[in-house]
Amino acid sequence: MTTVVLSILAICLFVIFLSLKIVPQTENWLVERMGRYSRTLSAGVHIVTPFIDRIAHKENILERQLPVKSVPSITKDNVQIEIKLAILYRVTDASRAWYRIKNIDQAIETIITGIVRSTIGNSDLDDVQSNRRVLSDTIEAEIQHVTEEWGIVLTRVEILDVEVDAETRTAMQLQLNAERTRRALVREAEGKKQAANLNADAELYTAQQQAQAQRVLADAQAYTVKTIAEAINNGGEAAINFDIKKIQAEAVKTLGSQPSTKVILLPSDLLETLSSVASKLVLK
Repeated sequence: MTTVVLSILAICLFVIFLSLKIVPQTENWLVERMGRYSRTLSAGVHIVTPFIDRIAHKENILERQLPVKSVPSITKDNVQIEIKLAILYRVTDASRAWYRIKNIDQAIETIITGIVRSTIGNSDLDDVQSNRRVLSDTIEAEIQHVTEEWGIVLTRVEILDVEVDAETRTAMQLQLNAERTRRALVREAEGKKQAANLNADAELYTAQQQAQAQRVLADAQAYTVKTIAEAINNGGEAAINFDIKKIQAEAVKTLGSQPSTKVILLPSDLLETLSSVASKLVLK
């Protein structure tokens, strides 16, 4: 009796052991019942029916990266290039990934090749070189429509490099050198233009300042003439004449003191003034 109980207990423990399934966080398990897909087990503890249910496949749901792939293509302007792609994806529906496609990696590479060639064929070489991010997004969007049916999602499609043949590379280098030369000439011309503008501004400023100084001098002379005219009108003509004669006398004195002076010609009015002054001094 004890042996029978122990046997039954052992069988129960064995059945429980077969029924309990512990799924790790990084996997999804596919359960088949009598050869037909039943359900998908996610991370955690699950119970299945022994001898009826079986684990058909354990799918890794971590993000995966395909080997770097080179895709030969021809651009819109008939340049042969090779596109190097990095492709990352992960499984979102384990049942579709297992039952609808046999080799996911190979299928993705095949679809990628066709879509890349079609996308590159609609772009010029300059667009491919300068708009890699846009092209990567376009390729990724095109592939998503297909990969969703396989239960996978592309998390990243990145163009790593664009390779061209030696002849095209030489032509591109010549074009780059010509563009650099053109930019240098443009910068030099702009510098000369700015220098000419600065010189013109400086000359204009100098002319304006000189004109301003001439206006100030003219105003001062006008003020002097106005003051003299007012003095004459107010009866100061005799005083002004005296100052003029005084200035003339000082000039004659200076001229006569020079050794080279032999003959001095004096104005008649100055002679009259000097004679008048001399007569007054004699009378005194």
